[in-house]
Amino acid sequence: MNLKHLYTFLTLSQEKNFTKTATTLNCAQSGVTTHIKLLEESLGVRLFERIGKQISLTPEGEALLPYAKRILSLSAEIKTLYQKNSRITLGVTGSVADYLLGNILKEYLAICPDTEIFFRITDQLDYCRMLCDGEIDLAIVLDAPVKRKPIRVVQQRKESVILAAASTHELTGRHQITAEHLAGCPLLLPASDCPYRIYFEQNMAAEGVLPQIALETDCVPRIKELSLCGLGLGLLPEFAVKQELIYHMAEKIHFPTDFPVYTQILIHPDKWISPALEIFLEIAGRNL
Repeated sequence: MNLKHLYTFLTLSQEKNFTKTATTLNCAQSGVTTHIKLLEESLGVRLFERIGKQISLTPEGEALLPYAKRILSLSAEIKTLYQKNSRITLGVTGSVADYLLGNILKEYLAICPDTEIFFRITDQLDYCRMLCDGEIDLAIVLDAPVKRKPIRVVQQRKESVILAAASTHELTGRHQITAEHLAGCPLLLPASDCPYRIYFEQNMAAEGVLPQIALETDCVPRIKELSLCGLGLGLLPEFAVKQELIYHMAEKIHFPTDFPVYTQILIHPDKWISPALEIFLEIAGRNL
């Protein structure tokens, strides 16, 4: 049974004329005849009486009529369901959620307001597994280059990591800061498994200096706020303090932090790219 055949049947039952039905459906009259013939053959019954120029439903046609209406109505509902109720589940690392996701979502929802967006805060250990298990549709993460198979990197942007301080800090304005200069400074650091913290501590260790850790947290906004309050030097992505640097509420400490850290859009290569997801990927790519 074909939905087009049912739609032709329903239209002919209303118009009771093959020519008018063909006009309504914008098709040839022979097409209407063929649809009805195929439907009757598939059901093994006669649906219309054809006496002269008069067309009327047979009892079998009358019995089919409410079913045809229900089937076509359900078909329309299914199309509406997937047109309006798209859903995207994102996996994002904390700093991406705090500072980069907002502009992406604002632009996307202006174009696709009916799409439901869910996001899960994830860490370096989880997002690859979640992509492989189908728990998330894509991931946007700040991390060292992801090379885990079969994960595909759709796009990446190198990020600047800095030591940020309040404008009144004694090291602001000084050039060529070394690990020795930092030896007595309280440091506000991300969690121990954060890639840029690992690189930072390796640089310190290479100069024989043990960091003085005043705070360890996976919350970048907390590191930012406490560094602005003058409680220590905060190690964080530069995009987190972009405005504060412009207005000199915060200053960059000139210590080498050119680490291989990237914001990356990741997806599983077998993931089906729905129209909603395709638009999201395009917008995310332009904003990174």
